[in-house]
Amino acid sequence: MGRDTQPGRRSGTLRATLAGDGRPGPIEERIGRRLVRLVDPESDEGVELLGSGAVDIIGPEGERFGRIPAHEAWRRLRERLERRLRDPSAAIEGDALREGLSRLTARSGLRGRS
Repeated sequence: MGRDTQPGRRSGTLRATLAGDGRPGPIEERIGRRLVRLVDPESDEGVELLGSGAVDIIGPEGERFGRIPAHEAWRRLRERLERRLRDPSAAIEGDALREGLSRLTARSGLRGRS
């Protein structure tokens, strides 16, 4: 059975989950609940898909970002981490938040593959 690998001719939905540091997990192509294939997010196709806004992006803790380019998802994650750092009740997790922000900033500055 041949698979259509051209981004403009998909029959399923595309979804990827971002880790707290912005690292994308595999891009899933699904038809309904059936997993059709996985795309490596660092492959040429994966980079193109994530940059195009064709992938439904799910952030940490299940936050739905929708179909937006990866750089927009990274911006939203960065803003969320910065907000949490300003929250006095988050002082206990401050070091972890700063580390996550540092990694996210480094990742969002990358173009293409790491």
